[in-house]
Amino acid sequence: MATYKGYILTRECLEDGGRRRLHFTGIGRDGPFEIVITNNRPLFFIPRGTVFPQRLAYLERRQVDLTDFTGNPVDAVYFRTQNDLYRARDRLKAQGTPTFEADVRPEERFLMERFIHGGIEFEGDFNRVGGIRQFVNPRMRAKTFQPQFSVLSLDIETGQKGELYSIAGHFQGRPALGPHPDDGESCDVGVVLLLDADHEATDPPPHVKNGERPREDVLLGKRYEHLPDKGVLFRFKTEKKLLTAFLSVMGALDPDIIIGWHVIGFDLMFLENKYKAWGLPFAIGRAGGPPRIFEVRKGVFRADIPGRIVIDGPPALRAAFYSFENFRLETVASELLGQGKDIDAKTDKVAEIERRYQEDKKSLASYNLQDCRLVSGIFSKTGLVDLTFKRAFISGLPMDRVGMSVAAFDFFMLPRMHRHGVVAPNVQDVESTGSAAGGWVFVKSPGFYEHVAVFDFKSLYPSIIRTFKIDPLSRLRAYIDPLDTPVGTSFSRTEHILPAAITELMAKREQAKKDKDPHLSQAIKILMNSFYGVMGTPGCRFHDHRLPAAITGTGQWVLKLTRDHFEKHGYDVLYGDTDSVFVQLKRGERFDADKAVRKLVRRINTFIADTIKTAFGLESHLELEFERHFMKLFIPALRGGGEGAKKRYVGLVAEAENEELVFTGLEFVRSDWTRLARNFQYDLFDRIFHDREVIDWIRGMVSDIRRQVYDDDLIYRKRLRKAPAEYVKVVPPHVKAARLLGPRAEGLKEIRYVMTQRGPIPQELPHDDLDYTHYIEKQLKPIADAVLQFLGLSFSDIVGGRQLTLFP
Repeated sequence: MATYKGYILTRECLEDGGRRRLHFTGIGRDGPFEIVITNNRPLFFIPRGTVFPQRLAYLERRQVDLTDFTGNPVDAVYFRTQNDLYRARDRLKAQGTPTFEADVRPEERFLMERFIHGGIEFEGDFNRVGGIRQFVNPRMRAKTFQPQFSVLSLDIETGQKGELYSIAGHFQGRPALGPHPDDGESCDVGVVLLLDADHEATDPPPHVKNGERPREDVLLGKRYEHLPDKGVLFRFKTEKKLLTAFLSVMGALDPDIIIGWHVIGFDLMFLENKYKAWGLPFAIGRAGGPPRIFEVRKGVFRADIPGRIVIDGPPALRAAFYSFENFRLETVASELLGQGKDIDAKTDKVAEIERRYQEDKKSLASYNLQDCRLVSGIFSKTGLVDLTFKRAFISGLPMDRVGMSVAAFDFFMLPRMHRHGVVAPNVQDVESTGSAAGGWVFVKSPGFYEHVAVFDFKSLYPSIIRTFKIDPLSRLRAYIDPLDTPVGTSFSRTEHILPAAITELMAKREQAKKDKDPHLSQAIKILMNSFYGVMGTPGCRFHDHRLPAAITGTGQWVLKLTRDHFEKHGYDVLYGDTDSVFVQLKRGERFDADKAVRKLVRRINTFIADTIKTAFGLESHLELEFERHFMKLFIPALRGGGEGAKKRYVGLVAEAENEELVFTGLEFVRSDWTRLARNFQYDLFDRIFHDREVIDWIRGMVSDIRRQVYDDDLIYRKRLRKAPAEYVKVVPPHVKAARLLGPRAEGLKEIRYVMTQRGPIPQELPHDDLDYTHYIEKQLKPIADAVLQFLGLSFSDIVGGRQLTLFP
C-alpha cells in the first residue's frame, strides 16, 4: 500500500439516496487526488438526562467524558446521515432540549479533530474517476506539504445586450495535459476563445479522455492565431461552441486556483447563466463537478468549485491591508505594475469594446488577455496566492475562507476544548452578554511638536492574553487557582488554551521573520489579532463579553501605567492610542535619540514586568518597542474646539537621507477627498516642516485653480451603498450625479463626479463649467485653516481678505 503526500484544496459533505460522504480534493506531487470518506458518522451532544424523541433515527448514543459550559455531563449521539442529524436537532429544539455542536460542518470536524490544516499524508489504493485518482477511506494524518499551484487568471468580455464576446485565460503552472507532461516543467500561456460568426470555424480544443496526454497541436486545436506574448486565439461561430471549448480548456489545463477581478460576482456568474441558457453543464470543477456560486452578503460573493479555489483580486488585496485610491484594475495595475489597461479610464469602455468587436475583433481578444495578465502580475507582485496559502496553513481553513475569523477560532478551539472535557453550544443558541470597551485614546494638546518618539507594544492584545491567561476555558475554570486581571475579571492560572498557543505562534512568527517569510509572519499576526474580536461577537460559540472586556480593560491599564511612568520621569506624553504612546524627548536626548529611546524601552519594560509580578504574581509577556522618531509632528484641533483630535496627526520621519511624511486620519489618506485636496495637504505640510514659504504658494494655488491648471485633480469618488433610486429622504451630491447617468448607473458601485455651476455632474458627462469657488472653499480652505491657525494666519487673510467668490 503506497503512501502519498498532498494538500487539500476543497472539502465538502455530500448526501444522496441516504448515503453520506465526505469529499476532500487536493493536489500532490503526482497530480490531483480525491479522498472519499464513507465510514465517518455525524454527531452532536445532548444533556445526559435527555429523553430522546421516538421515531427519530440515530445509530448510537454513548456516554462520553465531556460536559457543557456549566459543568453538566453530556452524551454523544451518532447518526447515519447529516439530514437525520438536522431532523433530530430541530425536533429537540422544538421541545426545548438543547443540543451542542450540532451546527459544526462534518468535513471541518473531521479535519480539526485530527489537527489537519490542509497538508496530509495518507495511505491507500486508488481508482481513476473523472481523470483523477480517488482514494476511499485511506488512513490520513497531518503532514506539512508545500504545494506548487497552477493558476488560471480568468476574464470575459460581454456586449451591451448580454452577448458573450470572449473568454480569456492566462495560465501559469504545470498543466494536467499538453506539452512536456512528464518532466515537471511549467508553462505560461494565454488563451482567448472569441465569438465570431463570420469567421471560418476553428477546430475546438477536444474533450480530453481519461489518461490521454495529447500533443500541443491537439490540445490547443489545429487552427488558431497567435496573439502577442505567448497568446493564442480561437474563433467560434456560436456561443454554444465557445462555451463547450472553454470546458475543454479547463479540463486540459486543470488549474488548482482561479483568479480574476470581480471574477465571482461577474465573470463566473455570467458564465453560469450562459451555460444554463444553452442547456449545458457548467462543469468547471475537477472531475466535471459544477460550481456553487452565491452572495455571502451584499456585494460579496463566493464560489465553491470541487477541487479548485477561486481568489478574487479586490477582496484579497483588502484582506491583505492594501490600500489604493480605488480598487479598479486600471488603478491597482498602474500603481503596482506601472502598466494600465489597454482601454484607459478616460475612454468610454463600453463603447470601445463594442467598436473593437465590430471592427477589430483581434484587438478585443488582445485587450481581454491583457486584463488576465494584469491580474496575474498583481497577484505575483503582491504574493497573494502565497499569503492566502499561509493564512490557510495557519488557520486550518480552505484558501477561499481564510477571512472567516470565527470559523478559524472554531477550528482551533473546538478540538482543544474537547481534550479538556468541554463541548460548546450551537452558535444560534449563543446570547449576547454585552460589549467591551475599545482601546484608550488620549491627546494632550493640539499643535506642532519636535522630536517625538513613538513607542508601541508588540502584539499587545495577544500578549495580554498570554500574560493574564485569558481564554474561554480559563474563564469557565476560574475557580481553579484563580487570578484577577486589572479590571477584576477572574481566570484560571493553570486551566487555559490560548496562552500556550500564542506562545507557539509568536515563536513561529519570529522564525518566519528570520527566514524572511513575510507572508507567514503576516498570516500569524492576522490570526493572533483576531482572537480578541472573535470572543466578543455573538456569532462565535465561545462568546463572552467578559473575555474581550478583560483584554481591552487591561490594555487601557497598561497604557495608563506607561503614560504615568513617562510623566513621572519628566516626559511630555503627547498622544496615546490603544497600544502606542508618543513621547517628546528631552532636549539633552535629541542629539543621540537612538541611545535615549533604547534606554527608555529598557526602563519601561522592566517597570511593567516588576509591577505585574508584584501585583499579580505573573510573568509579563508585554514588550514595548521603539517604532519611529518624528522630527516634527502636528496634531490638529477638533473642528470647532480647542482640544486635540483623536486618531489624526501627521509627522516627518527623517532617517539618514530618507524622509517620509506619515499621515493618519487626515484628508491625505481619505479617498473621498479630491486629489487636489490631498496633494495640497501633503505639499502644505512638506513646506511647513521644512520652514519653506507658504503664503505666496497658497495664493499661487488659488490662482492656478481658476486658470484650469488642476482640472484633472477635481474629481470626487464616492461609493454607492445602494441603487441611486433607493435614496429618498437624503440625496447626497454623489447620488445626484449618479442619477444623471440614467440606466448606466445600474449596478454602479462607485461614482466619479465633479462640482459645476449646475451642481454635481458625473465625470463622463460634459462639465466645462467647473465651480472653482467650491473647490477653493470646500477643499483647500478647511485643510489650510486647520494648520494656519497655529501659525497665526488664516486662509482668507492670505488670499487677500476678500470674498472668494469675488476673487479674479
